[in-house]
Amino acid sequence: MARNMSQVKLTEDLANSIVSLERASSLKEQAYQQIKTLLLTGKLPNGTVASVPLIAKRLGISRTPVREAFLDLEKEGLIKILPKKGAVTNPTSPERKREIFLIRQALEGIVVTKLADSITETQIAALKSILERHKKTPRGEVGWDEFSRVDREFHITMASFAGFEKIRDILVNIRDLMEMIGREALSSHGRREKIFKEHENILMALERKNKRAARKAIRFHLAETERSLKG
Repeated sequence: MARNMSQVKLTEDLANSIVSLERASSLKEQAYQQIKTLLLTGKLPNGTVASVPLIAKRLGISRTPVREAFLDLEKEGLIKILPKKGAVTNPTSPERKREIFLIRQALEGIVVTKLADSITETQIAALKSILERHKKTPRGEVGWDEFSRVDREFHITMASFAGFEKIRDILVNIRDLMEMIGREALSSHGRREKIFKEHENILMALERKNKRAARKAIRFHLAETERSLKG
């Protein structure tokens, strides 16, 4: 009973975090974006059941757009729909984490290999600017959302600069899954500073147009991030 009451309270808190939607754009898309934001910012923790009626009421819309948003989020692997209950955040198993990193290693290895051939001084400057902003993000839990956003920007921008739009799209989706487990990595002792150094090494290799060093740097970075998730 106590657990049920706690679950109801958490779901109500979730609903209170959602603002009513404007009618100007797709209600399903707006519901999708708001629920996704809650997932990625940790305001909808693993195991939390999100009630369709409660969220729909808070958004000021019918239940149908919320159900449709849930279907899209389930396709992305972010939630699991529970018949007649709503949806629950999808726990990330060790096997699933391993798969995510295998995909990232393959795709981001391709990205830096191509980029080492084609990167321009302007692109190097842009990546350095992102890294400097990354270093200035607030420490601790209060700065997690900004840290994660800029970290994502660094990796996704490399894919864009390499001209791989399909790879970029895949990495965007994978980064969504990463952000749901990323707090574990960031909380690892000293991991924040190590990430900055690893990004610097990737940049140095790209600036020297050294394909081998760039691949080695991105592999090391991803391996260290995965290792930090294993405690």
